[in-house]
Amino acid sequence: MKFIWKLMIAVLVIGMLLPFTFLKGKDGKPLMNFGNIKMPEFSIPDLPKISGSKNVDTINSGSPNSIYEWKDAEGNLQFSNTPPAEGIEYTVREYDPNTNVIQSIELPAEETEASTEPQTNQKIISSEDPSDVYSPEGVKKLIDDAKNIENILNDRLKEQQATIGQ
Repeated sequence: MKFIWKLMIAVLVIGMLLPFTFLKGKDGKPLMNFGNIKMPEFSIPDLPKISGSKNVDTINSGSPNSIYEWKDAEGNLQFSNTPPAEGIEYTVREYDPNTNVIQSIELPAEETEASTEPQTNQKIISSEDPSDVYSPEGVKKLIDDAKNIENILNDRLKEQQATIGQ
């Protein structure tokens, strides 16, 4: 059985090397050459434009919410928060810095009793029964809270996709 596997691997290796060595084209050269094997070229995708097209002249060049995009002398794509030197053609894209900020939730203030006794590191036992979390009402409340959070996150995702133009 090992002999069959070794034979199959040998046949596969020889089959892969044939176009580079023994198989010749009409001109007498090998069909394939290792020099012709190249990696594919990759390009950077364009950034989406945000809500309406703005002219470069109308944008405040000192805005901290602007990204300047241009190609350098070697053709490489450059990004910066400051404009490039004069004479270089560039585009400006603005972004909202508060897009990914999650607003805080105000918690109700807890009423505390003023105590003259010194505080100690004792555990405070809640008057609520901890087994209430596992009651059918407690589980239903947990599921409803999770669904509400999911809806809020889905709404934020839709707003972000609308902002970037997807």
